[in-house]
Amino acid sequence: MERRRRLLTWLAILFGGIAVLLAVPLVVGSFLPRDHVARMTISLAAPPERVWALVSDFAGAPRWRSDLQRVELQPGPGGAQRFVETTRQGTVTFEVVSQEPPRRQVVRVVDEGQPFGGTWTWEIQPEGSGARLTITEAGFVKNPIFRVMSRLFFPPTAALDRYLRALARELGENAEPRVP
Repeated sequence: MERRRRLLTWLAILFGGIAVLLAVPLVVGSFLPRDHVARMTISLAAPPERVWALVSDFAGAPRWRSDLQRVELQPGPGGAQRFVETTRQGTVTFEVVSQEPPRRQVVRVVDEGQPFGGTWTWEIQPEGSGARLTITEAGFVKNPIFRVMSRLFFPPTAALDRYLRALARELGENAEPRVP
């Protein structure tokens, strides 16, 4: 009888500990903001037209972005341009909101099944004989537990930094992204 009571006590402690470990991130995450804005910029020697050619060619991005396995172009409602990026983590569907060659484009996540969403805005400005590219991510994380995970393990500018470094490599440049 004593042995059984000790076993039940330890099981109660174990399951109580697991419940607390799950509840804490949920409670903390519910107090974290759902939305975020991250921005990075890079100065490039390439002219704005060359930068535009790369950043607006979604189907060609797997050639220079090592995180992409493939990109599939799809027609969207009302003739909107959509594309599906496939990475090791899965697929995400995007839609082109607007394009103003060679200066600006806005793309948004339209995949409602994702735990995140938002827009990416590319702004290309002439800078001497080259260009300065600024990307702004206006995103959100739906799940409170994922908000905690993203705060602890994924800096908000990590994806922007990877993208800009890959772009610079494709252009044969050694430029460094920075937070403006």
